[in-house]
Amino acid sequence: MELTLIGTGTCSPVKDRTPACYFLRVGTSRIIIDPGPGAVSRIAHRGLDPMDVDAIFLSHHHLDHSADVAPWLFSYKYCLGPNSAGSDQPRRDPLIVAPEGFRKIYDGLLDVYGSMMLSDDYKVQIEEVNRTEWEWPGGLSFRSIPMLHFIPSVGYLFKKPDGPALAYSGDTGFCEELVELAAMADALLVECSLPDERRMEGHMTPSDVARVGMESGVGKLILTHFYPMMDPRAAVETIRAAGYSGEIIAGEDGMVVGI
Repeated sequence: MELTLIGTGTCSPVKDRTPACYFLRVGTSRIIIDPGPGAVSRIAHRGLDPMDVDAIFLSHHHLDHSADVAPWLFSYKYCLGPNSAGSDQPRRDPLIVAPEGFRKIYDGLLDVYGSMMLSDDYKVQIEEVNRTEWEWPGGLSFRSIPMLHFIPSVGYLFKKPDGPALAYSGDTGFCEELVELAAMADALLVECSLPDERRMEGHMTPSDVARVGMESGVGKLILTHFYPMMDPRAAVETIRAAGYSGEIIAGEDGMVVGI
C-alpha cells in the first residue's frame, strides 16, 4: 500500500502547499482521494496517471477537497480512448464515492456543463455513503464513518486483504468516531489544521491528534491539511510531548509513504 501526498494544504493559498489531494495504490487498485483544485495536473506532475484510477473518494464537498471532480470528468471524456486528443487507454465506468448530498451536486454540475462531462461510452457511477462497509472484487475493503465537520463529512478506512489498513480523517474535529476509525488502521492520515491556541470547531489541533493517536492505538500518524499558522514541526513536538509514542510523519506535498 503506497500513499502519495499530492496536496497537504488547505483553501489558503501558500507557496509550498497545495489543497488536499492524495493518491493511493493498493496492489493493482488506484484511488484518488479528495481531488482539490488543480488535482488532475498535480497528480500528473508527480509522475502518476490521474486517468488510470478505479475510483475517486470524497470526504466532503468543500471545494478545497472536491473542486477537480468536474475537470477530471472533462479530461476523462476528451483525453482517453482511441479517438481522443490524449491517450488511447480504454475507458471504464468511473466510480465516485462521496457523502450524502453529492448526487445533488453532481446534477448541478451537469446543469452547467452537460455533455462536456458525459459520454455514451461509459456510465458515471455514484455511491453515496454514511456509515457504510463494502468490498471490491479481489478483496480490497472499505469503510466509511461520519466525522464531525460543518457539512456532511466522512472518514474512510482502506484495507488490503490480509494486509495493512489506512484510515483517513477528512476534515473533522475530535470525535469518538475518528478514534473508532483509527483503531482499525495501521496508519492514520489525519488533518492537523491549527495550533492549539487557534482551535476552531470542526478541525483538529496537535493535541486533538495526540488524543486520537493514544486512544486508538494506531501506530503511525501522517499529518496533513496544514493552515499557514500551523508549523508542522511544532505539531510533531506537541503530539510527542502529549505522550504519543508511535511514528509521526509531517506531510509535505509530493511525499510518498508506505503503509
